[in-house]
Amino acid sequence: MISGDQAKQILYKTIEEIGIETIRADISSNINSSQRYIDIIMSQCITRLTSELKGNVNDITAATFGEALLHFMLTISTLPSERKVAVRDGPTLDIVIPSMAVLRRDPNRSVIIQFIKDRRADLKKAGELEVLQPNTENIWLVSSRPLSSPKYIDYSISPAHGSYRYSNIIVNTDKFLGDVKDKSFRFIP
Repeated sequence: MISGDQAKQILYKTIEEIGIETIRADISSNINSSQRYIDIIMSQCITRLTSELKGNVNDITAATFGEALLHFMLTISTLPSERKVAVRDGPTLDIVIPSMAVLRRDPNRSVIIQFIKDRRADLKKAGELEVLQPNTENIWLVSSRPLSSPKYIDYSISPAHGSYRYSNIIVNTDKFLGDVKDKSFRFIP
């Protein structure tokens, strides 16, 4: 298995080859270009991983890449988010859009994005998220393969029938923030 640091090295090497400024400029001018970049970056990283791991890219590795890439894309696209939010007597939230304060004040104006690395344990944990986010359509689960969870929005890194394409997550996040008229401060690079 590959470590988180090794995964990030592969990810950032791929991003640097494409060009961070090119990605930033394209996404700044058209958020829809994030779909193309996510597809390209994930494809190149999975190819490198498959070679390095001799074809054994598991759910944990794919989800780790997906999470690191989403952190990068949220930063590049200047979409407001909080990452790795520890909740007292609850699960650690991978990503909260736009912020924990908004989630507490008005859950309908916030999304929790949770990465599923261990299907059995993490899906059980997903139920705990409903205490914080009662609107289950605002709980987005990301996994390497489709979950077929009728309760939550299911993004799959390996798209298949019944799940959302992972490459659409930035566009959908931007649309969600527009729909709820989010006015959070956005750092303009």
